[in-house]
Formats: sequence, structure tokens, C-alpha cells
Amino acid sequence: MATNDEPEGWQRIGRQRSLFRRFEFVAYAETRVFLERLAALSERTGIHPDLSFGSKHVNVTVHGASGEPDERELAFAREAARLARPAEP
Repeated sequence: MATNDEPEGWQRIGRQRSLFRRFEFVAYAETRVFLERLAALSERTGIHPDLSFGSKHVNVTVHGASGEPDERELAFAREAARLARPAEP
């Protein structure tokens, strides 16, 4: 369960307490758009999570640079979740 500062929908995993989330999409086109948005976010922030993906899902793991994720990595996770939402018409 997320605390006030922890991104909603993310899980803590592993000894370093990395953040993990699986994003599900209804079509490959949505998955691709999310991956492109995530790449741009990574370039802006310098945070490069581990990714695995299929045609309708993306698994994202954010590792803390020095152990547990810090505020920068938590902010990255929150922004990644926002980017996964469908665009408003």
C-alpha cells in the first residue's frame, strides 16, 4: 500500500526496495505511445528504469541510485503513471 509520498499503484520489491509496476494496455499502439513517453521522461530526468514489455503491457522497475528510491525516483514513478493514462480528447 502506498504512503502519502509513495506513488500509487507501485510495489516495493527486492532487498533495495525498488519500485515496480505493470502497466496494461488494450492495444499495441497504446503500449508504443507509453514507451515513447517513458523514453522522453528518462531523457529529461536521467533516470533509466529496467523495462520488459509485450504487445499489451510494460513492466517498469525503478531502482534507487543509492539504495531505496529517493524523491527524484519517486517523482519519476508518479510521472510514469500519469503518462500511462489515455490522453484527454
